[in-house]
Amino acid sequence: MKYLGGKHGIGKEIASFITSKYGPGPSTANGYLEPFCGSLGVFKHMTDKNYKKYIASDIQPDLIEMWQKIQNGTLKLPKDIDETKWKSLKNSKSPNALKAVAGFGLSFGGDFFIGYAQKYVSTSGRNFYGEFKRSITKIKPTITKPIVKFCNKSYKVLKPVNMLIYCDPPYKDVVGYTGAGTFNHEEFWNIMRLWSKNNIVFISEEKAPNDFKCVWSNRKRRTLNKQVRDYRTEKLFMYSPPKKKTLF
Repeated sequence: MKYLGGKHGIGKEIASFITSKYGPGPSTANGYLEPFCGSLGVFKHMTDKNYKKYIASDIQPDLIEMWQKIQNGTLKLPKDIDETKWKSLKNSKSPNALKAVAGFGLSFGGDFFIGYAQKYVSTSGRNFYGEFKRSITKIKPTITKPIVKFCNKSYKVLKPVNMLIYCDPPYKDVVGYTGAGTFNHEEFWNIMRLWSKNNIVFISEEKAPNDFKCVWSNRKRRTLNKQVRDYRTEKLFMYSPPKKKTLF
């Protein structure tokens, strides 16, 4: 599923790295948490790792409603979502699973209702709705376990303990998500410092405060359009507080 900032292209590598360092167990982590689960680009690769519980949370209500309905088999997809239906869903009341389908799956770059993508496919024959349906067909088996829970909460109200946590927040100095509002990055890093006392926390970002150490990176090519391609380095950070100075 297309989603602005999604990790589908690199999610398997991230999941492999964090579990190779901190697998399930009482001395490491009893559960796995993603407080910015988005399109489950990493989460879908984690649910077979034998943790006792898996929690996927996001502040976007339509998105969580969609995942819950995919999980329990109650999502009823129409035959098609044309531009008129897309506009109607844009103005519909939340939470609405189909609003997430249209807003993320049928919009430019997965940016929530930024524009009806199918309108501009020209002669390529691309079918965004078909791509979305194929994507969720692949994801569904990874989230049907009863120990997989979805919740619509701000990360700020969560109180994790003894969890392996992967955070993929809105990046600083990067164009934000339409309708996402202002994200307080300073507050976020302060909360990550607190979480790191009782949890194992990995954070995806391009840069971090000095007391967070880059523990993994991977340079990936991305396509901006048919003519322009560049590279972006994905990074994972962990809290690494400075050691206290001693007199001897």
